[in-house]
Amino acid sequence: MKARALLLGLAPPLAVEIAQRAFSEWSYQPGGWSAGGAGWNHASVARAQERHFAALARNLKGPGPLGVSHLPSQTTREDRGDHNAMMSFGYVLARAARNKARVGMLDWGGGIGHYYLYSRALLPEVELDYHCYDVPAMCEAGARLVPGARFHHGADDLADARFDLVVSSSSLHYFEDWRATAGLLADRTAEFLYLARVQTVLAAPSFVVKQRPHRQGYRTEYLSWFLNRGELIGQVEGLGMEMVREFVFAESWVVKGAPEQGECRGFLFRRG
Repeated sequence: MKARALLLGLAPPLAVEIAQRAFSEWSYQPGGWSAGGAGWNHASVARAQERHFAALARNLKGPGPLGVSHLPSQTTREDRGDHNAMMSFGYVLARAARNKARVGMLDWGGGIGHYYLYSRALLPEVELDYHCYDVPAMCEAGARLVPGARFHHGADDLADARFDLVVSSSSLHYFEDWRATAGLLADRTAEFLYLARVQTVLAAPSFVVKQRPHRQGYRTEYLSWFLNRGELIGQVEGLGMEMVREFVFAESWVVKGAPEQGECRGFLFRRG
């Protein structure tokens, strides 16, 4: 991995682009969404995040920078891209916590509950009623590691609940019917809905890709959407939500055969 990075650093731009496409773990799926495979509920995903948990918790301690990530490949607390994502969430959390001693939060697709840890590091003075929805393998690991959080792998558990803040960070695009999922998230939102780290394209209509995330230690593959920015905003605003702030993140992806290369954006909405 280090040798590859060194070679890419020395190569001219065209050669770098060719190499990135050749080594990319992402591929365009012109046939659209097709079922199959364990996806995110593969045991290797939860195991990799559980192994990384101690490093993540350690990097969140003290007054140092919060350039941290739940991704197993990220072991530093000084990654500038991760710091941008963390401080963006800090802004959102502060908005949701304004004039409140306690914030109810739903983390949709929240893995093993790393946003609970982020919230405690960013805003320790505010009491947090944190709920995480994810696949069973993630919830089982999270319940062991984050006793202050509540985990749900059945959406019906949350049918009557409303939250001050609903967060969907790098998760909405993993749902085949992302429009229905956006509607569900809006229904759970009492005030703020934060769609973070969304795989976004600006010109092409939304399309499907396949990812083989073996670099993270995830021995699985899964489908996801690259969502057209206008389609996404229009869908959520049509649910009675008003966009408050848009965010740009450092992540980007090279997808073999895609009609447009994606970028990472976020969107904060407020109930109108």
